[in-house]
Amino acid sequence: MEPDLNPDRASRGFLRRWFRRATPAPRVGEAAVIAFASGKGGTGKSFLVTNAALALHNEGLRVAVVDCDFGLGNAHLLFGGNPRYSMQHLLDDRVPVQQVLQRTPFGPNLLAGGSGIASLADLDARHMQALGRALRWVASQHDVVLLDCAAGLSPQSLITVLAAQEVVLVTNPEIAALTDAYALIKCLARQGRHPSIQLVVNRVTQPGLGQATFSRLAEVARRFVGCSIHYLGEVPEDPAVTHRRLGQPPLLRSLPECETTKALQVVFREISQQVRTMQGAIGPGVEERMAQQILRW
Repeated sequence: MEPDLNPDRASRGFLRRWFRRATPAPRVGEAAVIAFASGKGGTGKSFLVTNAALALHNEGLRVAVVDCDFGLGNAHLLFGGNPRYSMQHLLDDRVPVQQVLQRTPFGPNLLAGGSGIASLADLDARHMQALGRALRWVASQHDVVLLDCAAGLSPQSLITVLAAQEVVLVTNPEIAALTDAYALIKCLARQGRHPSIQLVVNRVTQPGLGQATFSRLAEVARRFVGCSIHYLGEVPEDPAVTHRRLGQPPLLRSLPECETTKALQVVFREISQQVRTMQGAIGPGVEERMAQQILRW
């Protein structure tokens, strides 16, 4: 069943007013915004986000991670931190974004998601407006913003994905993950104009399985949705890595020479090149892109 993305009449009027305020001029000098998304949970999306942030930070870029899994955020755990403020404080208008955004021990900044907060699972239009304003400020202060989006097809997750310029879709080479990845591709493609979609196949058990997985998924997306996706690479399965992540530094810092780290570096070099291309682009800003998508629904 497709998600119901249509706001009620009152919300639509409110969003039209927001949209008029959010579209004064083309975007200039805003960060490159990349959404990391997945069809199902447990694919390793947050693992990739936190390590990508460290890789880009090591290149001298000003990097922010925004944990958009509003009620089940875990990026702060992968950065080894325990932030004082989270998305709940921001969306409830209790703490300004300048205070919620905190520097991690490894360099990148983090706007932490809420954890175990049921009210953040169902945000209304005013919450999304607050998020749009916060993202605009974060993008104005950084070179690249990585959105760690919630898994699945909820409206608020799709809104954050579609606010990005590029989407990195993270999947595994098993049927449940691939089925859900295809569902997300189909849902994004039906929104008309959407960010470029790129695929990382995580936790592969043999070399080349990622490319084969991508080829199958890309062919299905092309034939049945008319959507092109692009391949970023594969990351091998390593039980020793999987079992050590929580409470440990990002893999690029703790195990820089392991095979998984080397595979990640290949993926991140491609992302870095795309960030350089996106930097300085003129067009709608992140707040405007978010407003546009909500109004289209």
